[in-house]
Amino acid sequence: QTAYAVRPPPSIAYAQSYQPWPYDPAKARELLKEAGYPDGFSTTLWSSHNHSTAQKVLQFTQQQLAQIGVKARITAMDAGQRAAEVEGKGQKESGVRMFYTGWSASTGEADWALSPLFASQNWPPTQFNTAFYSNKQVDSDLAAALKTNDPQEKTRLYKEAQDIIWKESPWIPLVVEKLVSAHSKNLTGFWIMPDTGFSFDDADLK
Repeated sequence: QTAYAVRPPPSIAYAQSYQPWPYDPAKARELLKEAGYPDGFSTTLWSSHNHSTAQKVLQFTQQQLAQIGVKARITAMDAGQRAAEVEGKGQKESGVRMFYTGWSASTGEADWALSPLFASQNWPPTQFNTAFYSNKQVDSDLAAALKTNDPQEKTRLYKEAQDIIWKESPWIPLVVEKLVSAHSKNLTGFWIMPDTGFSFDDADLK
């Protein structure tokens, strides 16, 4: 389904749904012209995924970019390439131009849903802020939210951070993938985790 938030519901860090950026190719071409690219440009769109959903999203994105003169060549990366080229290089060495990936708060904590992607101290090769995004207020909010034990204050801080992130758009949330699974009625205590991992801790087969 379409993503309308920095973190999707029912994510633990979910703040609210936001108004999407309007579809305006003419405005996009105008901005490209102002930036010195009146005829568009060519670039590479790296992807950390190559499954069917990713392929559809990438093809659609490629088509949308072409409408404003941006010619994107899609390159699917394996885990080793991603680690070396995207996650392993700092800002000066990075070759990232556009990067499609996914993220899930696999720890179940709100901090892990946001800080690895948006905190300034988490630029590669430290963690996964591959947009090299930096905002002092976002950094302050994320750090304070991690320290406080007040649920209401924690919620307020995470929402404020997400309000800023959505407005500045270092990442563009595109889709929320819905996972479908099936298992025998004799199997209990088996869970599909949000990051698509399996939990067998309480599994029991009767």
